[in-house]
Amino acid sequence: MFQAFPQEQKTYFDSQIVKYLSAYKAKSEIAIQNGDKEHAKSLFDSLFENHLKFSYVRDISLNKVRGGSLKTSSLDKPFLLITKSSWELIKREEINEINRMSKMYKGQLDIIILFWDSKTKAKAHSKDYNSNVTVTYIDERDNNANHIIKPFKHSFGAPACFFISEEKQLLKIDKKFTIPNSYNRSEVAFSAIHEKIKWMLFNDKPTNTDVITTLQ
Repeated sequence: MFQAFPQEQKTYFDSQIVKYLSAYKAKSEIAIQNGDKEHAKSLFDSLFENHLKFSYVRDISLNKVRGGSLKTSSLDKPFLLITKSSWELIKREEINEINRMSKMYKGQLDIIILFWDSKTKAKAHSKDYNSNVTVTYIDERDNNANHIIKPFKHSFGAPACFFISEEKQLLKIDKKFTIPNSYNRSEVAFSAIHEKIKWMLFNDKPTNTDVITTLQ
């Protein structure tokens, strides 16, 4: 449903990052230094819409905190890849909403939390998530994981959320993915995520355009 490129001309997310990220970062840093947040946002939107959207995500292998590994190629459903750092203060409201999503979309959507940290620290956080959420980790001291770290962390930092289709195409990136502390604003944020997930699963057009999950 989401295929945008012929089979022989697949465009891959990591390759697009190599081609276009440096120029985006240079322009974005200038915009931020000038206090022009709107221009910085428009630069990201342009990067995503013109070069990253519908690109394919190569198979990656993630270490599960409960043992074993998860290969994204084995997933037969759309999935959210939510990246976190263990030093980040993760609000209880956000954990509750992720658990809520995992129950609501059980059997339709996989939710994967990826901590950029050691197994010990990731495992300490994993107890907060229910069994429908797969908690994984990548220790940055592991040189074998550079092909994952570069496109998914060094490009956009953490926290972030990558919305990936059943066909392994990138549909959306939410930078600084979080759920606000305020209950009312949490509901707004959750509704925005819900709209994007509906689009992923059912090809329903979101009712609110340009809504992001990070509400300052």
